[in-house]
Amino acid sequence: MIPGPLILRGDARALPLPDESVDLIATSPPYFGLRDYGHDTQIGAESTPQEFIAALVECTREMVRVLKPSGSIFVNLGDKYNSAASGQQNGHGHKSGLGGGRHDRMKGRGTTVQTIPQKSLMLLPERYRIACVDELGLIARAVLVWSKINSLPESVTDRVRRSHEDWVHLTRSPRYFAAVDEIREPHNDPRPIKRGSAAWDGVRPQKGDRGQAFNPLGKLPGSVWEIATQPLRVPAELGIDHFAAYPMEWPRRLILGWSPREVCAACGEGRRPVTERTGRVVSSRGDALLGGSHDNRHDASRKDNGRQIRAAAGPSFPKHEATIAGYACGCPDTAAPSTPGVVLDPFGGTGTTALVAAMHGRQGISVDASADYCRLAEWRASDPKERARAAGLDPDAVAKVPAQRADQYDLLEMLGDPA
Repeated sequence: MIPGPLILRGDARALPLPDESVDLIATSPPYFGLRDYGHDTQIGAESTPQEFIAALVECTREMVRVLKPSGSIFVNLGDKYNSAASGQQNGHGHKSGLGGGRHDRMKGRGTTVQTIPQKSLMLLPERYRIACVDELGLIARAVLVWSKINSLPESVTDRVRRSHEDWVHLTRSPRYFAAVDEIREPHNDPRPIKRGSAAWDGVRPQKGDRGQAFNPLGKLPGSVWEIATQPLRVPAELGIDHFAAYPMEWPRRLILGWSPREVCAACGEGRRPVTERTGRVVSSRGDALLGGSHDNRHDASRKDNGRQIRAAAGPSFPKHEATIAGYACGCPDTAAPSTPGVVLDPFGGTGTTALVAAMHGRQGISVDASADYCRLAEWRASDPKERARAAGLDPDAVAKVPAQRADQYDLLEMLGDPA
């Protein structure tokens, strides 16, 4: 059986976890001045953007405490316009779905700031990123743009419709765990390729590409991810109102790319994918260029270092095949015992991140201050269709994906007592 995530009720400013026990943090805090979640100390109810950013920095400082030096933090944060009348927050007027409790709109609260011009974006994601670097000493590695291909319309006539949100990638150290080979994308090179150039042999990169352009596993993902929003249908008997949780595809990519499935018990390192390159060369369409029968689409051929390389018609270009053959750390003994990587969402809300982590072999932990949202996350963790979706399976074709409570595995005992 696949264990479910651990759902904990708690405050993001005082996480019930020990120091340096988490491999990856992926979260979406409540947005500024948008929703009342029914908590006196809730994030997002501050009077000014400066107070809001200060509260987020306090939460991030706690994330840094529980994060391993090799870990990463990904934070999704929407912006807001400084206009009491507009009520527009992040381009579609609703939060991305993490938080908890009541969902009453804050009636004008925090929507007008005297120090920011009317109708201007408050630049909250930028302010947060700068504070993380300046005040916490974190490294801002990248900003990922969530391009919402099915975003909702806006009733504005003098600016573009906002159809994106930002995710910032933060790390404690310049060197950290990454397994981006797991999330590489198919090559789609728009450049014309000349016969005799380095691109043709599928091994040597174009000059200046530093070995990345034609990696046989695919190209690195870009900084703009086009991912559709995903509806969440909550059973009426739970009696919990909610707003759209972010799609499972977001944490799936982050979890596969920046958290280990296994952490070696001997050296404490996460095991990274090991690539095995084959001798077979294929085109970008999948046509075999070495061995096999002749393909009519190949209209020319040449010899390069004794190997037969046929020129494919159209935009196709050759590359070597490769597979991920296994996982290894720095230990010579790859059979040493291991523990699952730990993925945390300190604003767990509906439990999306923790559930996806669990269904991909990690230990997912969801922390939220709302009892209602913890109950909702518990439902998702045990619901067969939600578990199937998190595993990337067709929920209608899966009769049952077994659930098992994480506390049966004594997770907190494995992690140790909080400091």
